[in-house]
Amino acid sequence: MPRALVVVDPEPRVKELLDVASDFARGSGAQLLLFHVTDTFDSSAVREQMRDLTGVDHNYRSGIEGAEEFASDLGEELLADDVDFAVEGAFGETAQRIVAAVEEFDCTHVFLTGRRRSPTGKAVFGDTAQEVLLNVDVPVTLVME
Repeated sequence: MPRALVVVDPEPRVKELLDVASDFARGSGAQLLLFHVTDTFDSSAVREQMRDLTGVDHNYRSGIEGAEEFASDLGEELLADDVDFAVEGAFGETAQRIVAAVEEFDCTHVFLTGRRRSPTGKAVFGDTAQEVLLNVDVPVTLVME
């Protein structure tokens, strides 16, 4: 069964990202692996954003357990019953962990959000989306702000 890595973060664009990934899963029969990377112990503000997006009224733990809880709650709340999904959390530098997860979990596609940048920002680009695009050998779908 094909598997697509869906990088979920506590931001409003994640809903659109999950809609696009769901359409892909339905059309291809792929399982979605909802993947949240934390690079710090999430602050209370980040945990509040998580609660706002998922509609779940509890405090997310810090670290990998909280990342997995968040991904699971997003899947339960925003994915239809006919979409097969699993969750994984990770701690570390986001782009490196995404690239490693694509290989580790044998993913055939990646979905993530990106930011529009000024011409100078585009020249430098140096963000997670660019690093993932340059370092994975599978198709990548970006949902831009």
